Amino acid sequence: MITHGPHDVQLVPYTDVAFPCTARTDPSTSLTLHWYYDDEPVANDDVMFVASNGSLVVRLSAVDHGGTHLAGIYLCHATNGYSSAEASARLYLFGAERT
Repeated sequence: MITHGPHDVQLVPYTDVAFPCTARTDPSTSLTLHWYYDDEPVANDDVMFVASNGSLVVRLSAVDHGGTHLAGIYLCHATNGYSSAEASARLYLFGAERT
Protein backbone atom coordinates (compact mmCIF):
# COMPACT_ATOMS: atom_id res chain seq x y z
CA MET A 1 0.00 0.00 0.00
CA ILE A 2 2.91 2.43 0.66
CA THR A 3 4.44 3.21 -2.71
CA HIS A 4 7.13 5.67 -1.62
CA GLY A 5 8.23 5.69 2.00
CA PRO A 6 10.71 7.71 4.01
CA HIS A 7 14.41 6.89 4.06
CA ASP A 8 17.16 7.42 6.63
CA VAL A 9 18.65 10.91 6.53
CA GLN A 10 21.76 12.42 8.07
CA LEU A 11 21.74 16.21 8.27
CA VAL A 12 23.55 19.12 9.78
CA PRO A 13 21.61 20.75 12.64
CA TYR A 14 19.45 23.74 11.61
CA THR A 15 18.61 22.02 8.30
CA ASP A 16 15.00 21.21 7.42
CA VAL A 17 13.95 17.81 6.09
CA ALA A 18 10.86 16.30 4.48
CA PHE A 19 10.12 12.61 4.88
CA PRO A 20 7.97 11.39 1.97
CA CYS A 21 5.10 8.96 2.37
CA THR A 22 2.94 8.11 -0.59
CA ALA A 23 0.38 5.34 -0.42
CA ARG A 24 -2.20 3.82 -2.73
CA THR A 25 -5.51 2.17 -2.03
CA ASP A 26 -8.57 0.93 -3.85
CA PRO A 27 -10.50 3.97 -5.15
CA SER A 28 -13.60 2.83 -3.23
CA THR A 29 -11.83 3.37 0.12
CA SER A 30 -10.35 6.46 1.67
CA LEU A 31 -6.71 6.56 2.66
CA THR A 32 -5.45 8.07 5.90
CA LEU A 33 -1.82 8.79 6.77
CA HIS A 34 -0.58 9.25 10.33
CA TRP A 35 2.98 10.18 11.34
CA TYR A 36 4.78 9.20 14.54
CA TYR A 37 8.04 10.37 16.06
CA ASP A 38 9.63 7.86 18.45
CA ASP A 39 6.24 6.09 18.80
CA GLU A 40 4.34 9.29 19.63
CA PRO A 41 1.79 10.84 17.23
CA VAL A 42 3.06 13.96 15.49
CA ALA A 43 1.05 17.08 16.30
CA ASN A 44 1.15 19.70 13.55
CA ASP A 45 2.99 22.76 14.83
CA ASP A 46 5.76 25.17 13.79
CA VAL A 47 8.42 22.45 13.98
CA MET A 48 6.70 19.34 12.56
CA PHE A 49 3.75 19.24 10.20
CA VAL A 50 2.26 17.03 7.52
CA ALA A 51 2.34 18.68 4.10
CA SER A 52 -0.55 18.41 1.66
CA ASN A 53 1.32 15.66 -0.24
CA GLY A 54 1.56 13.49 2.91
CA SER A 55 5.24 14.21 3.60
CA LEU A 56 6.29 15.02 7.14
CA VAL A 57 8.27 18.26 7.30
CA VAL A 58 10.65 18.66 10.23
CA ARG A 59 11.93 22.23 10.60
CA LEU A 60 15.15 21.84 12.55
CA SER A 61 15.89 25.48 11.70
CA ALA A 62 12.98 26.51 13.93
CA VAL A 63 14.25 25.05 17.23
CA ASP A 64 17.05 25.61 19.71
CA HIS A 65 20.32 23.76 19.25
CA GLY A 66 19.46 23.06 15.62
CA GLY A 67 17.02 20.31 16.49
CA THR A 68 19.58 17.78 17.70
CA HIS A 69 16.95 16.53 20.17
CA LEU A 70 14.74 15.58 17.19
CA ALA A 71 17.03 12.81 15.98
CA GLY A 72 15.13 9.53 16.08
CA ILE A 73 12.69 7.32 14.23
CA TYR A 74 9.88 8.76 12.11
CA LEU A 75 7.11 6.39 11.03
CA CYS A 76 4.37 6.77 8.45
CA HIS A 77 1.25 4.66 9.05
CA ALA A 78 -1.20 4.35 6.15
CA THR A 79 -4.64 2.80 6.53
CA ASN A 80 -7.79 2.49 4.47
CA GLY A 81 -9.92 1.04 7.27
CA TYR A 82 -9.43 -2.54 6.05
CA SER A 83 -5.66 -2.88 6.02
CA SER A 84 -2.64 -0.84 6.99
CA ALA A 85 1.04 -0.47 6.19
CA GLU A 86 3.98 1.28 7.82
CA ALA A 87 7.32 2.63 6.69
CA SER A 88 9.92 4.27 8.90
CA ALA A 89 13.17 6.16 8.70
CA ARG A 90 15.76 7.40 11.15
CA LEU A 91 16.97 10.98 11.33
CA TYR A 92 20.63 11.27 12.29
CA LEU A 93 22.16 14.66 12.94
CA PHE A 94 25.82 15.58 12.89
CA GLY A 95 26.65 16.52 16.46
CA ALA A 96 23.92 14.33 17.92
CA GLU A 97 24.70 10.98 19.49
CA ARG A 98 23.47 7.93 17.57
CA THR A 99 21.41 5.47 19.54
